[in-house]
Amino acid sequence: MNGNLESNSVTANILVVDDKPDNLRLLSALLGDRGYKVRRAINGQLALNAAFAEPPDLILLDIMMPEMNGYEVCQQLKSDPRTNPVPVIFLSALDDAFDKVKAFEVGGVDYITKPFQFPEVLARVENHLNLRQLQQQTEEQKEQLESLNRDLEAKVEARTAELKRKNAALLQLEVQLRDALAQEKELSDMKTRIITTISHEYRTPLTTIASSAELLEAYRHKWDEQKQLKHFNRIQSAIKHMTNLVEEVLFINRAESEKLDFYPVDLNLEKFCSEIVEEIQQPNREKYQVKFMPDAGEVNAQFDAKLLRQILTNLLSNAIKYSPEGGVVELHLSRDPEQVVFQVRDEGIGIPPEDQEKLFQSFSRASNVATIQGTGLGLSIVQKCVELHGGKISVDSQLGVGTTFTVCLPVS
Repeated sequence: MNGNLESNSVTANILVVDDKPDNLRLLSALLGDRGYKVRRAINGQLALNAAFAEPPDLILLDIMMPEMNGYEVCQQLKSDPRTNPVPVIFLSALDDAFDKVKAFEVGGVDYITKPFQFPEVLARVENHLNLRQLQQQTEEQKEQLESLNRDLEAKVEARTAELKRKNAALLQLEVQLRDALAQEKELSDMKTRIITTISHEYRTPLTTIASSAELLEAYRHKWDEQKQLKHFNRIQSAIKHMTNLVEEVLFINRAESEKLDFYPVDLNLEKFCSEIVEEIQQPNREKYQVKFMPDAGEVNAQFDAKLLRQILTNLLSNAIKYSPEGGVVELHLSRDPEQVVFQVRDEGIGIPPEDQEKLFQSFSRASNVATIQGTGLGLSIVQKCVELHGGKISVDSQLGVGTTFTVCLPVS
């Protein structure tokens, strides 16, 4: 396979699967003119037979097909070692966030919406063929190639009208958020706050991705590996931030739908808290002090480790976020016969009294946070995790002095 994206001498083998003969002819002609070897299948079973007999370099797979839909075909392809590495691009007239999320969950690498836009189809096909060639060259560069994939995707978006793509991304995010909060009782009021908050939070990482992608496109062939990795890491960090935003929203949605798992296990809380404090301290060591202050003696109890980690990590991260550089953040641990008490104290900006009542509402933030980034979901997540343990959380705060959050979890 030729690695030049603009070359017409490409010899890659592409399998096109669609139950509509017109779509098969259209895509075959388009890709054949580009120099690809194209095979066609009109249903899921024929597609599996063809792929297992001779694994292609890329599969374009329709979602809505009779008898066996595209999701089921993809799951079988990904469960077989012969076809597991083959990238699958889904084709669908549906443009719902749920369908796109499911496409990625079953192993797809991309999603093209019908009716087809020829430049988009060719760009995405060439993108993933090029990426697969790079992946076959060395497994050691897997993480870098994942970043490169996102970089190339950003470049494609820039080619097909940057403004239109960004607007579409925001509309897609709105659909995802609307679906995630479908059961929220105050959906109409929540919707405006969600879109405003998340859209604002997305602008910075989107700008980072776009700028790094453009620089890599223009100068990658001139830069050494270290300089390329710097921009790959910027893209990866921005995408991680955007992913965390979506995960926070989905977590709240699962909590509101009572779909959070709760599995209490025996925990050595002193060791558990020490590990979390060390994780929080590590990237902030030069700017903040994070101290763990347990009562004397070993403290053991049965809690859900995943949910307890959410509680402590969010509280400690917030304490650092709203503290001045050089500030001290403390985590206190104590136990009495009935409960375990966790306290997180900071010397930060404090919370206005009028904001404290609504502090644990989703997307609610204090009025004095100014330009400090945040979605207003952290404390809502903490409260949901505390409630699952049958516990209580309270706050004591003074402006300009600091804030203390107290979490009491029953031991029975």
